[in-house]
This record gives sequence, structure tokens and C-alpha cells, in this order.
Amino acid sequence: MKLFLILLISISLYAQNSLYFFPKDAKKAKRDIEKLINDSTHSIDIAMYNFGDKKLAKLLVKAQKRGVKVKVFYDKKDVEFNEVQAKTLDEKLHTKIAIFDKKIVVFGSPNWTKKSFKKNYEVLYITDDKKLLKEFNKFFKSLD
Repeated sequence: MKLFLILLISISLYAQNSLYFFPKDAKKAKRDIEKLINDSTHSIDIAMYNFGDKKLAKLLVKAQKRGVKVKVFYDKKDVEFNEVQAKTLDEKLHTKIAIFDKKIVVFGSPNWTKKSFKKNYEVLYITDDKKLLKEFNKFFKSLD
């Protein structure tokens, strides 16, 4: 019984469901995204309408250098991704989604731009919900 309780507590501690309202929670949200990039070990998939945050772009390049497969789909080319697989799509891409190691998804209204993290009213959600992850991972496969 003790082992079961310890396992149950451990699982609940690692469950991730975080909701952020910008501009109030923007700094915390950005720190959490930075941590997700830094902690990723296998893959980072991003579909972003406008990606202009240079710090996040640099972290993605560092992740790629340490062996993480980074793939970015975007609509506007505001940041150079020299060492990261990046692709501008032909169709309008208005999503703001990132998946880390196929296990955690970040989605909501903010683009990853300086303005979004400093001035805009936005909503961002981070979760490891398996049903949502299945759908978001399927969505990314459709972009290739």
C-alpha cells in the first residue's frame, strides 16, 4: 500500500497543467518554455505564426547542437534558424504550438515574440495530457 501511495504521489507531482495569463504571467511562462527547451532530450516541434524571440531561437540552436531534433514551421521569417530545421509553409500557419520530447505541449494565443511576452494580453497552456498530445503530434505529422 505504501508503494502504491508513493507511486501515485510521484505521478501527480510530474503531471503538468499550467495556465498563464499575459502580461501578468508572461515572465514565468517564458522561463518555463526556456526550461522545456533546455530539458528536452529527443525532439522539439514548433508551429508558430510569428517567431521573433532571439533568446528562444538561440536556445533552440543550443538544443540542436546537443543532439535534440528541432523542427520549426512558421509563417513569417523573422529569425534565422541556421542550424535548426525550419520551414516556411505555403499555406497560412496561424498556430502557436510547441511539443517537447513528444510528451509536453505548449499552446495558446502568443507568438514567440518580444511584444507577446512583454505587452500583449495572451493565454498560454502547458500540459502533458496524453489525449491532447496524441492530437497535437498528429497535427505536426500533417505539416511535413
